[in-house]
Amino acid sequence: MARSLIVENADVHHMTKNILLTGSLFATFLLILAPAAQCQDDSKYGDTPEQQAACKENLSLYDTYYKQKNYDDAYPFWIKTCEVCPPKVSQNMYTRGVNLLKRQMKAAIKAKDNTRAIALRDSIFIFYDLRIQHFPATTKKPDNGCQVLARKAMDWTSLNKRAAAEARPMFEEAIDCLEGRSDAAVLNGYYALLVEALNGAEGAEAKEVAIGDLLNEYLRLSDFIEAGRQREVAAADSAKAAKYSTTQKNLDEIFVQVAKCEDMVPVLTKKMEAAPEDIDIKKKTLRLLNEKGCTDNDIFLPVAEAVYAVDKNADAAYSIGIQLSKKGDYKGALPYFEESVELCTDCPKRARNLMKAGQVAKNAGQVTKCMRYARQAAKADPGNGEPYLLLGDAIASMFSSCADSPLQGREVYWLAADYYERAKAIDSNVASKA
Repeated sequence: MARSLIVENADVHHMTKNILLTGSLFATFLLILAPAAQCQDDSKYGDTPEQQAACKENLSLYDTYYKQKNYDDAYPFWIKTCEVCPPKVSQNMYTRGVNLLKRQMKAAIKAKDNTRAIALRDSIFIFYDLRIQHFPATTKKPDNGCQVLARKAMDWTSLNKRAAAEARPMFEEAIDCLEGRSDAAVLNGYYALLVEALNGAEGAEAKEVAIGDLLNEYLRLSDFIEAGRQREVAAADSAKAAKYSTTQKNLDEIFVQVAKCEDMVPVLTKKMEAAPEDIDIKKKTLRLLNEKGCTDNDIFLPVAEAVYAVDKNADAAYSIGIQLSKKGDYKGALPYFEESVELCTDCPKRARNLMKAGQVAKNAGQVTKCMRYARQAAKADPGNGEPYLLLGDAIASMFSSCADSPLQGREVYWLAADYYERAKAIDSNVASKA
């Protein structure tokens, strides 16, 4: 019993010693931490303890209300934050501030307080400028200032419509900086602004300049759009990739509506004459002429041949094929269209090139080849009914070779009719052709 007590007392003594040791270490740890806590750098919140405290308090209050979507309650504390905090305290002060100002502006417009609405609108643009000034680059976004400028340009055109043209240099600077990293909506907004410039152009000279801008920027922006689309495809972001595709369609529609062959050719001719050795200008000219279908003019074939001689690209091959097929030389044209397909494995015009190769193959009497290209075109552009019309036409053209069948060739027309029906089912635009 005595021995057991001695053992217990020894154990207690050992435990006590461990507790004291552990406590001593913990106390030492706290002593080490204390100076670190006391030395926390609050300089970003202000120069004095009073300013730092006021800044932290208002930041916290407006942040809390903002996250709760109590924007009206957040607004006065955000204003106070702007007054007491240093300008570089947080980029959120500017991003959220613009959103709060927009809400206040909307309320002022609803209340028909135009003076306040204009003042708030001007404040929005001031805060964009302040954000660019104090946060031109961040760790995650080295080109932050360019992205913010692009957003400012977009808001300028929507909030200041009477002076929308003043946003043009903002767009240009931002897009020059971002290039293929430009947001799809920004590229679309800029091109729409160029259309407005053409619509407002007075006099032949001003109109010619505006048309030239539309032509040149169409190609440049199309390149940026494709770069953006490819980036999002590589990132497996199908939603963002689709936005770039939609933007390209918007640009195509605007371009086709605005640009006229009779306006384009003189502008493009003058541009080539100013730099006759510049093959890049000829390539751009060829792309524009093909986009608009301006092939019946004196410059189309010479430009196509000049480009093809230096660079056998898809556009040049396609263009020469167009001219030969117009002359009825389908056998001569087909190799060029086939080359345009081979040189355009993943380009935006692949479906167009496949369709043309199929059509010319049919006219050249090569029905099997026509059907192969038509099927590839359908796969490249699933929502287009034209490839199925071409398949139907190709099959119908085989009637004479099946006339001796038990059904006297009628099965050929049945199969062709199936393809015509499929074309109408997926694309209402071809209903009248089917």
